[in-house]
Amino acid sequence: MKLYAGVDGGQSSTVAAIGDGERELARAAGPPADLVGLPRDAARQAGVIGTTVAAALARAGLDPALRLAGLVAGISGFDRGESPEPVLGAYAERFAVVHDAEIAHAGALGGAAGIVAIAGTGSVALGTASPGNAFVRAGGWGFFFGDEGSALWIARTALRAAMDREDRGHAGALATCALAFFAGGGSDIHSLRSIQHAFAHGELTRPTLAAFASEVLALAERGDPDAGSVRAAAYDALAQLVATVDARLAPAAGRRISYAGGLFLNAPFAAGFRGAVERRVPGAVVASPAGDAAAGALALARRLAGALPGLAVVPE
Repeated sequence: MKLYAGVDGGQSSTVAAIGDGERELARAAGPPADLVGLPRDAARQAGVIGTTVAAALARAGLDPALRLAGLVAGISGFDRGESPEPVLGAYAERFAVVHDAEIAHAGALGGAAGIVAIAGTGSVALGTASPGNAFVRAGGWGFFFGDEGSALWIARTALRAAMDREDRGHAGALATCALAFFAGGGSDIHSLRSIQHAFAHGELTRPTLAAFASEVLALAERGDPDAGSVRAAAYDALAQLVATVDARLAPAAGRRISYAGGLFLNAPFAAGFRGAVERRVPGAVVASPAGDAAAGALALARRLAGALPGLAVVPE
């Protein structure tokens, strides 16, 4: 029996899905596989991917050292020619490394044409006018230069709004929410200023900061106007990424659009994104995702190992 693996290497975690030719057998999670803020160490990435794949094999009751027929890894921020490329031949007979937006697209749209907005720790939109054609990408510039609408962007924007209120001498619900969230676990955080210092000195990691986004969305659902404004700005920014990609593709009536990433697990956020896209891209058909990024990577791994037409890599 031939086995395949799809790997979603994100900024907060890595997920490996193991499957045969028809179904997914097991999953496992591991540490982040991206290299944002770290040296260009492809060997470390390969180690994370290999360890996570081995854990998924073990969870499926298989030999963790088993060499797979095919493996596709989508890694956050990966750009061919710019990023180090992990060598995964020790784990699979055939392998490919692509931008994580490509596996999210494959999972959400099941291989069909259209545009997918991805919003997890970071954000990006990816689209194609027809299956097999080159992709068009917008966003994905990283947390310092972009990633508008992402979890990290929501957390940063919300904290900035709270800090602005403090500068004006008015405490707000966002500040109270932030202190309750970041002061947990025995930390020394007791003020917005201490949050700023903790991040400046590397004591608050990007995944931890991004996790605050869920608290901001919950506060927005409870009716806080500041949190609501941040939420609305986030899904509007993601809709703008979709509109940017749409404008670069061949004109199409009723273009299919979907979404992927942890932020969209929040139903009100997904609904707000849907409305924002419909306003910016008239006639768009916004569909719920068929599957997630790991499922998309697994499907691409089967395709790669089955000697079907080669993988379309996100253009530079």
